[in-house]
Amino acid sequence: MDHDDKKNTVIASEQYLVRLGIKTLLNVIGVESDLHEVNSKEELDAFIADGQKINYLILSDDLFSKHGFIDNNQLKNVSHFCKTLFFCRQKNSLCNCNHFILHSNNRKQVVEKLEQFFFEPVALSSDKDSCTLSDREIDVLKAVALGFSNKEIADQLFISINTVITHRKNITGKLGIKTISGLTVYALMHQMVKAEEVM
Repeated sequence: MDHDDKKNTVIASEQYLVRLGIKTLLNVIGVESDLHEVNSKEELDAFIADGQKINYLILSDDLFSKHGFIDNNQLKNVSHFCKTLFFCRQKNSLCNCNHFILHSNNRKQVVEKLEQFFFEPVALSSDKDSCTLSDREIDVLKAVALGFSNKEIADQLFISINTVITHRKNITGKLGIKTISGLTVYALMHQMVKAEEVM
């Protein structure tokens, strides 16, 4: 995700718990964005009509569904101007969204799809090796995920604290994830550490 300027993310759902859950997950994976919530199609239309810039839109099907059906024309009108992730019961082939989270997805799938949605530009970098962590960076990331301090990591790996800090900067730069909780989730998702080790 481009960190040069603050991005705007809109979470659109009639359900408070859906909006809260998405906000919590975005915090966990380290998304840095100004978050805005809307709870109706009318509120979303007003947000757009007001000229508010939207970089990322997370759109729940409850805003559009009536009796279980989604108006594809409405959805197309909303999602054509920004990167859109659709939270829905089933993937709709007529929808022009490229990103979906299904109600039936488990926690790991949801986190992976959110990471892909927000951090995809990093993965598509022209330098294919820019996201590849070195062996030493993986060692540092594992230690960070396990809750060790910079000094403890330096002692374990027989390197200076300044070197640890440099590795951590490189890791966050390559992955686009700045929070410890986000790095921990990344380490868990890529089987670098086990869940019971970080509890």
